[in-house]
Amino acid sequence: MAKRFNLPYTTQDLFPQILNSSSSPKSTAASIDGETTRSGSFSISSEERRSLSRETRTNIQNIKKMARRLFKPATLDFETAVWECFHLITNPKKMYRTHYYKQSNSKIGYTRDDPSFLILLTSFLIISAIAWGLAYSPNFWDICKLIIYMVMIDFYLVGVIISTISWFATNRLFNKTYKGVFGSSQYSLHYIEWSFCFDIHCNSFLIIWCLLYLLQFILLPLLTNEKSLLSLFLGNTLYFGAVGYYFVITFYGFSSLPFVNTASVNQTHSDPARLLQTIIIMRILPLLAILWFISLCLRFNVAHSMVNTYFN
Repeated sequence: MAKRFNLPYTTQDLFPQILNSSSSPKSTAASIDGETTRSGSFSISSEERRSLSRETRTNIQNIKKMARRLFKPATLDFETAVWECFHLITNPKKMYRTHYYKQSNSKIGYTRDDPSFLILLTSFLIISAIAWGLAYSPNFWDICKLIIYMVMIDFYLVGVIISTISWFATNRLFNKTYKGVFGSSQYSLHYIEWSFCFDIHCNSFLIIWCLLYLLQFILLPLLTNEKSLLSLFLGNTLYFGAVGYYFVITFYGFSSLPFVNTASVNQTHSDPARLLQTIIIMRILPLLAILWFISLCLRFNVAHSMVNTYFN
């Protein structure tokens, strides 16, 4: 302890270590709390930004990978895509259980890395739009607008909206660690990618194309007869049946994920797969049936109204 002259000793001079040790915890704690409080707010936002950027990078990487394969025809597996199309129409449950979703255990995600199915479905929609245009509006620009409506809006734009909603809803349902759109739960084993939800939409939309773009085009002279009860019944049944089948195939798609029915999910009192089944079978399908019955009672011809919307 250094000598001091002409000045009295203070407590800090006599007990320097004790005073420092007694006063420093408060100041240190206060500073730590302040830093934690200040950094906590920033850490949450930075974590959300990192999570969003990682999710965006993952989706961009998937898109780039599929885009590269577009320019490598030898890597496209159209045989498998045709097999998928056939079984999605005849037996979608078999397609989901026996094919690539079960073979993707060695990959990180369950998303398609082959754009062959998307190419086929887009080609089907373009051909259908051209056929509809030649039959009801044989003008080049009208056909181009019809292709934009049927492909870019009805399929892609609506698909992006539906995929985003189902991505958020299924992660809230199946992923117990899900913290919202900006959470860091994409590293969870139960995390469902947005691209997988878009795959499910593509699979389910195939039945929409088959019934409403192809079969309706063949039966359109019969379905657009406003005075016929048979036309009313067939047209409305075709539309509501196609939408209902869309949700059924969607249910099969999400139920095919290996962690949906595992013990790690079902060891709790809630069963997400059963809840999803209840939502679709006990709520959505009965609601569609009620709307179908009301449309028949009101003699509202859905097929005739849709044709007028597109061509008038």
